[in-house]
Formats: sequence, C-alpha cells, structure tokens
Amino acid sequence: MQDLSKWGPILLTEMKKLPGLQDVNSDQQNSGLSEFVTYDRMTAAKLGFTAQSLDSSLYQAFGQSQVSIIYTQLNQYYVVLEVAPQYWQTPQA
Repeated sequence: MQDLSKWGPILLTEMKKLPGLQDVNSDQQNSGLSEFVTYDRMTAAKLGFTAQSLDSSLYQAFGQSQVSIIYTQLNQYYVVLEVAPQYWQTPQA
C-alpha cells in the first residue's frame, strides 16, 4: 500500500507527459477514512453473532450494496443502498 501511495502519483505524472496518451487519470483516493476493528469473538458468540454476520453488518453500514437495476430504452441505472452520510463519516459512528 505504501508503494502504491508513493509511486501512483509519480507514474500518473509521467504518463501524462507521453505524447501518445490523452486524458490520463487515476481513481486513487488517499483521503478516505479507515479504522481497524477487532472483534471479541467470545462475547459476539454469546450474543448470537458470528464473525461473518459482523463483517456483513459493517459492510452494509459502510459499503454500498447494489439492490436493483432500472432499465430504460437507452440506458440502465444501478440502484445502490447505503447508510446516511452522518452515520459513516466519522469513526465514532
């Protein structure tokens, strides 16, 4: 991850200088929130939760879930379910 963070922008800058390439861009996002979570598996098991159910709950809260596709004559639109921003923008959430 450190190598990608270091060399990604350098490679992008150098590729923009190449005459045969146009509109060089990157989807690298270095300012995202991150948090490490450690499960107490014994307590979770006593409460009836598995590690998989905890992972799934966290993904549903902080990730995006595709729930449907709306089809039109010319295009298709993906319906994405996510938690309201005020609940995922800080680690306290």
